[in-house]
Amino acid sequence: MKFKYVEYNQDILKDLKEDFETIYIFSDYFLKNSYKKGLVKNVFRGVPTILTFDEFKQNIFVTDKVILREAKRFISFYNGNKSDLKKLLGMNSYYDSIDFADSFFKYYKELNHSMKPKVSGVQKWQERYINHYEILKENYDRYLKNRNHILLDWIETKDNINLDFVESYKRIVFVDIVDFTPLEKELISKLEEKLEVKLILQIKPEDFDENELSIKSVTLPIMKNNIEVFEVSESMEELINLKTLTQRYPGDIFSVDYKNNRFHKIVPRHFLPPVSSVLNDTMIYRFIKTQYELVSSLEERLGKALPLFSLKNVLETVEYKVAYDIDNETMTELYNLLDQDYKYLPNDSSDKLKKIHQDLISISKFKRIEDFVDYFKQNLDLEKFYEGEYTNLFEKFYEGISLAKTSEYMLGEDGFNGYFSNGSEIYKLIIQYMNNIEIDRVDIEENVKDVVRDFKLSKGPVNKCSYFLDCSSRTLPENIRDNSIFTEHQRRENNLMTKEKNRILQKYRFYQSVLNSQTSKIFYIKNQNSGDDISPFITEILETYKIGISNNPINTEEILSIFEKSLISDPIKNNHEKDDLLPKKIEDFKDGKCTVGAYDYEMLEGCKYRFYLSKICGVEPQVKDWTKSISLKFLGIFIHAVLEEVTDKMWKNIVYKNDFYLAQDFVDEIQFKHLSFNREKIPVYMDNYFKEILVPRFSKNILKFYKELEKAYSGKKILRFESEKIKPGSREPIVDKDIKFYINGRVDFIIETDSGNLVLDFKTGKKQDKQLDFYTILLYGDETAAEKSIYNAFTGDLEKATKIELTKEILKETLTEFLNSDNYSLSSSKSTCRYCDFIEICRREF
Repeated sequence: MKFKYVEYNQDILKDLKEDFETIYIFSDYFLKNSYKKGLVKNVFRGVPTILTFDEFKQNIFVTDKVILREAKRFISFYNGNKSDLKKLLGMNSYYDSIDFADSFFKYYKELNHSMKPKVSGVQKWQERYINHYEILKENYDRYLKNRNHILLDWIETKDNINLDFVESYKRIVFVDIVDFTPLEKELISKLEEKLEVKLILQIKPEDFDENELSIKSVTLPIMKNNIEVFEVSESMEELINLKTLTQRYPGDIFSVDYKNNRFHKIVPRHFLPPVSSVLNDTMIYRFIKTQYELVSSLEERLGKALPLFSLKNVLETVEYKVAYDIDNETMTELYNLLDQDYKYLPNDSSDKLKKIHQDLISISKFKRIEDFVDYFKQNLDLEKFYEGEYTNLFEKFYEGISLAKTSEYMLGEDGFNGYFSNGSEIYKLIIQYMNNIEIDRVDIEENVKDVVRDFKLSKGPVNKCSYFLDCSSRTLPENIRDNSIFTEHQRRENNLMTKEKNRILQKYRFYQSVLNSQTSKIFYIKNQNSGDDISPFITEILETYKIGISNNPINTEEILSIFEKSLISDPIKNNHEKDDLLPKKIEDFKDGKCTVGAYDYEMLEGCKYRFYLSKICGVEPQVKDWTKSISLKFLGIFIHAVLEEVTDKMWKNIVYKNDFYLAQDFVDEIQFKHLSFNREKIPVYMDNYFKEILVPRFSKNILKFYKELEKAYSGKKILRFESEKIKPGSREPIVDKDIKFYINGRVDFIIETDSGNLVLDFKTGKKQDKQLDFYTILLYGDETAAEKSIYNAFTGDLEKATKIELTKEILKETLTEFLNSDNYSLSSSKSTCRYCDFIEICRREF
């Protein structure tokens, strides 16, 4: 065997001859295609045999069995081990077994490559896992043999080596493959018996073990290219500095996390999507993925009710907006439903939202893959998802569906329905087959747009200038998730891939990429919140070559200044300036009138600008306080409605008979009726909590409340006993000047007797100190004309208000002062702003 070592910063393909008696094996498609592009084109002579290492192994590891690929592997695994999976691991469905099957396949593929029948030196606690594997493997091998099947994962074994493919060649050259498994090493040994074998490696000779055919270390060379390292705090800062530098020094852009790079979405005028495209990158794939998530979210216990939060997340995506022509009116309807505490789409929603729901229900009932084909053709306008940059988009889309149909044929109708009993499960299977299907993409405006590529694509012919992005500790080295039960020592002793070897390989590929450019500019993110910091690989470069962190072309302060200049000036911040306040005009008040409720008055006292936004302009808060659980707002509305109905049905007995008796069954019945009315506002998982905890609690406290009323008012002449009955009417204004101010409100509960009155407020949360005084003034024109109390439905406490917080004079004075002021001034208290709904509009700075 011959070895040739090429220095970093040299072209590893430079001395490869065009030889038809030689097989050229490359580490990946990029190097293979780079070499192929450099060959002289001759249609009569053709080209030498050029393959990737994976393509070569497909020609060497040969079987006459039917090869199971993609999801068919998982289906066959579950089919062959169904009873044992349930007995040993408690797995009751195909989808339960997928992750385990994936680990199972990888385990035995690793054993095949390690050339060992089983792992040695296992500890007692590991034996249980291995015993499960061996039991399942024995049954599964029998199942596969009876059907003449073999997994794609398991073809590469010593027994399947067949060298007929190389018979007509004299030489074989492996290019840029720096690590061989024991099985691959055995293959090389057999190849040497038939032809000359040569390895061309871009690595220092002392870093490679020629006996084991394996990389053992990575050493940076003494010589170096021009390397600069830049630190940024987040991706936008990285983007702006990158564009600034590329304008000065044009070059190729690479990323160690290129699949998650979003520059082509942030600035599509300047960046194209990655050149390597798969179906996952397309709108149609994202649509069916989100639609599957919606179908899966349907609440079966409520007759396939559609959760509003799931719908909201989907309707805010571009692909769903396109598919169903979602407009602002539809989104406003959805947000209003969330404002009203709906958790599921109500029956009286708009036709467009109903259409979405009906489609999802129909899909959930599909029984065959053909049902989906019909749906895509008849009910979904696929042309809406056409993207000109993809030349075979719909062809590949239907290719995925066709692959899924092969599983249906393999299992038969009964078997398929047994595994995939509903449309949601079938949809998931289709998406599995569509995952990572490669599609052809045409670069548009390639000469004027940048593309962020995989950093490994920079290792070929030497680049003049290269940019490396996302080189942080979180991504470099990549965190390899190891689901194996074996320790590093066990993996090392059994010829299995170790984390240490994986790290060495990642380090090698990164250094190879960086050093194969005349100039390399490296960016890493340092951000405590996201956990990003400098990669240890970059630290080693800095220390080896004695270089420091370079200054960014544009610093953080300059970036913030750019953004501030591009935004509309902040009107509220400017209100701090004496000459630029928001003026108050008579025209702001329709017909020169303004009606103020208790909450309006509290708002006016706290911040006049907030009063202007909410009361006068009717602006909705930008930050919505939506919750997937039961909100305090809903609980308040619920208990108010229950107490109102209880009062409506009790008042005659109390006024005419002085009878306060209240039965628990009666209160429970009213609560369950209101629960039924509000079925779509309560998440199913909260049902038991509401029925078993809240309803008994509220009933107990309501009974306690009526007993306290009986204790206080038994024997007295009750003239009035009402709840939620006070409505705004044609009263005299409380302030009658340029603007007429009226006060109104709905008082929760009042009792009037021949000896005095009671104004009471029901609460499920915190109390509002001045509200009872406000209502007393509203009802009787005087804050002293009634006793005031607060009843907390959660605790059952009836608390008497002993202190007057608001008088009629102060109320009139506050309104008059506001009337006489020239501007809508901001609050003078920071605490008022802390929980304000309009903080995103105001953006107040103290």
